[in-house]
Amino acid sequence: MRKALCVLFAAAVAMMSLLGTASAATGKTEIEVGAVVQRDVSAQALSCGSGNMCAWPVADGSSSRCSWGSADPDWQGGSVRCSWSGTRAVRAVENAGTSTSYARVCLYPGADYTGDVAYYVVRGAEAPNFPNVKIRSHKWVTGNTCW
Repeated sequence: MRKALCVLFAAAVAMMSLLGTASAATGKTEIEVGAVVQRDVSAQALSCGSGNMCAWPVADGSSSRCSWGSADPDWQGGSVRCSWSGTRAVRAVENAGTSTSYARVCLYPGADYTGDVAYYVVRGAEAPNFPNVKIRSHKWVTGNTCW
């Protein structure tokens, strides 16, 4: 019985680690997506210029890339306009940022970095299976939180 409970507890802990982190103070959730890119392996499907964050409405990154070199509070009306972002969900993201000052890029469903959930991709990672949600803004952050 004790062994069964230990296994059950370990499974529960493992499942909880798959969930996003939540902040009690803000009531908001952060979800990490993506994996660090292994450039010495076969060619990667996603292609984003060094120093940029790129997003695609297709998981394989084959068309309609939007690319930014800095934060953008509104993908539909900001300095870089992503034409498909108002009607299509993000399916792939790459954080090709190069500054070691920024740990991650956070993506938000609302303009001006708003929403109840923020998705983040660490520097040097790509997410070819981004969680099929519409994104409206993003910013690079120095710490371990998007909020």
